[in-house]
Amino acid sequence: MAVKDFHTYLRILEERDALYENYARQHGLTGKSLQMLLWLATYPQVTGQAVTQKLLAAKTYSTKQVVNATIKNWRAQGYLELLPLLADKRQKYLQLTAQGQKLATEIITPLNHYESEAFTKLTEAEQAQLLALTRKYHANLKAQLVKEKG
Repeated sequence: MAVKDFHTYLRILEERDALYENYARQHGLTGKSLQMLLWLATYPQVTGQAVTQKLLAAKTYSTKQVVNATIKNWRAQGYLELLPLLADKRQKYLQLTAQGQKLATEIITPLNHYESEAFTKLTEAEQAQLLALTRKYHANLKAQLVKEKG
């Protein structure tokens, strides 16, 4: 691939990230807090597992301080509660309150619709190709960045 094509691809990814950041700001959130809200609202339903501060930090590549500050803010607003894990009462898991679930639904439902609409404009073959190539690119990039960090 030509260097120009690679840089074009990176600019497209940066613009996509900026779109999410802008969407988050339109709803009074930061990009990181939108990511956290997505994990809080969907992870338990998809996996049947609880969301912890440690999981949020790992999945959003955030520091514990950023996660903790967001949690503290959302608890103060009544969006989130900390509950003891059944397996280990010393650890807490995060759960959206009814008010937090309402907020999540108001923000995530339209976003899911927009994402779905954009994806379904691709043919089935394009969808499969996009998924496969994105997974491969992400795995390669993650391996490089983790290697760099370690």
